[in-house]
Amino acid sequence: MLSLTAPGSKKVFPLCGSILLGQTKIRREHITDVPVPKGAQIKINNDCHHYKASSITDMRRRLNALLDEVLDYNLLSQNCEHFATFVRYGVAVCNQIPLHKDKEQKEATQLFQDIIAQKSVSTKF
Repeated sequence: MLSLTAPGSKKVFPLCGSILLGQTKIRREHITDVPVPKGAQIKINNDCHHYKASSITDMRRRLNALLDEVLDYNLLSQNCEHFATFVRYGVAVCNQIPLHKDKEQKEATQLFQDIIAQKSVSTKF
């Protein structure tokens, strides 16, 4: 499982990032290590749109390029759903945000693409 947590913290609430700190770090965490309140259910639901899932190779490439990045967190324009859909589809979509989705989708997608492009350039000889 992937989760976004406040940098330097060991345990976090089952939230995507720190709204108070305004930053979050993308990291890999096993789903059994995520602190979920007793009786809560985990629902993975990032396929409520018309995009086709990318190949496993493309998803891994995006994921690996973004791991350990510390990013500004914004509930409306750059949250964990934007990240998860970008990894899966190559487009940062958040269906939980009812308004202004196009602008936020384009900005979040571009941010993630820029990070990946920068890392691709720096690793080539």
